Order: sequence, then C-alpha cells, then structure tokens
Amino acid sequence: MFEEPVIEISTVEVKTVTPDTSIGKAIGIMEQNSFHNLIVLGGTTDEIHMVNIQDLLMASNPESPVDVFMFKPHCIHKDTPAIDAIVEMLGSGQRAAPVVDSGGKLLGIVTEYDVMKRGVHSFILKDTEVEDAMTADVVYVERTASIGKARSIMRKNNLGHLLIVDEHNRLTGILTEGDILRRIYKPKQRMTAGEYKGEKVPRMGQPVYMVMSTPVITATPDANLAEVAGLMCEHDIRAVPIVKKDQSLRGIVTMHDIMRYLSEFRERRRVNIEIQGEIEDEYKDLAMRIIDTEVRKIVRLARRVHWIKLVIKKERARGGVSYHRIGVHVKTPDKLYVGYGEPGGTQTLIAARGAGEIEKRADKRRWDFIAALKDALLSVRTQMEDDKDRHKRK
Repeated sequence: MFEEPVIEISTVEVKTVTPDTSIGKAIGIMEQNSFHNLIVLGGTTDEIHMVNIQDLLMASNPESPVDVFMFKPHCIHKDTPAIDAIVEMLGSGQRAAPVVDSGGKLLGIVTEYDVMKRGVHSFILKDTEVEDAMTADVVYVERTASIGKARSIMRKNNLGHLLIVDEHNRLTGILTEGDILRRIYKPKQRMTAGEYKGEKVPRMGQPVYMVMSTPVITATPDANLAEVAGLMCEHDIRAVPIVKKDQSLRGIVTMHDIMRYLSEFRERRRVNIEIQGEIEDEYKDLAMRIIDTEVRKIVRLARRVHWIKLVIKKERARGGVSYHRIGVHVKTPDKLYVGYGEPGGTQTLIAARGAGEIEKRADKRRWDFIAALKDALLSVRTQMEDDKDRHKRK
C-alpha cells in the first residue's frame, strides 16, 4: 500500500517562478494549469520556496513580487515511500511538497491530488467505505445566510469549505474560501498579459447563494474512498459531501480525511504479531501468506489493533492421528476478540470488556492445519464485521 518511492507518484514536470515574478503573473500561471501551489526558485539563494494561491489572492497589489508571500517548505526525499511522504505532508501542514534528491536538487512536486490519483487504484481505499473516514458532524448554513456570516463560520471553525442547504436541509451548494476570494476580492484579469488590476466589490451582506458553487459533486454512503478520490481528481475539488437519496446530508469526505486515513492505516498495520507454538516447515510459506492477508483485513475493520497473538497446539486424537488446535487473539481498544479453529467445528469466544460469551458453530471436522488457521482467523474477522454492522444500525 503506497510503498513505491514518492517520486513515482509525483509530478516531475514542475513549473517554477522566480522571487521577482509578479503576483498577478503567478496567479495566471496557477489558474491556467489548475495549480494550487507553485514552487519559487532562484534569487539570492538556491533554496526552494513555495507559494499557494490562497495567499496570493489576498494580495492588494498584483504587481508586487511573490517573495512577499513565499515560504520555505518541507521537502521530501525522492526515495521516501509514498505512505511515509503522506505522513510527512500531514505533519508539515502542507498540501504539497517539493521532492528532492540527496543534494537538495528539485526533482518534482507531490500534491494531495497526486495522492488521490494514486488512491483511485488503491485496494486499501477500494475496500474502505466512506463512513470509515468521513466527518459526520457537518457544518452548514442556509442558502439565505449572508456571505459575511458564512465566511465568519468558516474562519471560526478553520474550514476551507462550507456546505449550503435549502429550507428543507437538503444540500444545494458549497462555498469555498477560493469562491469568496475569486468572486468578491479577485482582481480582474487581462488574459493576454496575465496581469491583474485590483477591484473590490462590497458584497459580504448579500446571500451566500450568490457566490456558492452548484451543482455539488456528491457521493452516497455506499461509495468507497477510491471512488471519492476519483471524483476529487476529475472535478478538481478538495471535498465531497456524502448525501442520502433525498439529498439530505450524511457527512463529508475531504482530501485531508483520506490522507489522515492512510496515515492512520499505516500505524494500525504495524501490529505486533506473536506466534506461540511451531508452524511446521511444510505449512510455513502458505501459513504466513494467509496470516498476512487476514491480518490486513482485520486491521482495516478495527479502528486500532493493540496486538495479535496466535496460539498453535499440536495434539493427537485416538489412533495416533495428529491435528492442530489454533487460537487467534486480537486486542482492540474496545474488545478482546478470540477465535478458535479445531476439529469438529469452530468455537468462538468473545470477551467484551470482561463479559464473556461462547458461541459454537457446527461445521465439518477439520484436521488440517491450514483449514484450522483459516477458521480461527475468519472467526475473529466475522465477529468484527458483526460488531461493525451493529454499530451502523444504531
């Protein structure tokens, strides 16, 4: 999952500007190329700097040089695994990061959109429902609210977007900080020269529906994160509201939500697996592949897994025939799940915060080691899926 070097998912044909480039020209380059960030090279030092369009749009004088708004970004080494690069971007608070070699030479830039493009093909995101990553507590205003009120709410809640609903609380539009800047404060552009002349229009008291974006690109609760990532790339958007069939709000998924989910998945995947007992050589390769596959599925189901323990016991039945009895213990923040694979069927023990319940499931007799291993792992995964379904129904 995102194990390839970050340079493989990065944009390597990088457009850059110099520190003395005018803000108006930089904005023109960014809008023509659908950039949200732009790298600045040159000047008195060879250091890499960066600017973002939100800052530039706030400028009062489009003729000023970009060095007023440029900052020194966190850079990522080209060989860094993509998943680790995601963690670094989240930690830096950047939506994009220059990719460099060991000498600090610029080789490319990785953005949240690059991560989303990679995520479209990720089995991890394809297997993850939007409800596992979305923000359910959505902030919104009615379409008749003033633009000034909407912007105040966005600033108070540190939001880059705000959902707009009608009088029936059905989604009707979305407002972004970019919408406000472009439609109210954005200078007029002469496309031939790529320059701007400032003109402010006092419209903060007008209703928000005057500047909101509509129709809204949405997804339904049964969508997966790979599909949402695809919508973000296709429509150049950073957030996708999740709505029911009647257009009532269920939640919202942002690029940051998906990035955070991937980061947390990496941490959840690093689970300490203890094996007590011996896996015989003839079973070892296949057994380890099965364990790795099932543990990945278990980790996807749980918010977090503290540890996993496999207990393998080889016993002999009457007549000297050997068989294996296998137990799988999975500790999460909420439960200790225990599943057994043994001859005569699967016995499942569910220990929920001190309360125990034993469930026996009749099945054909299983003497084979691999079958018993699958039984025990599947037993735990089934318990977790049942818990997840019960949680959804609440």
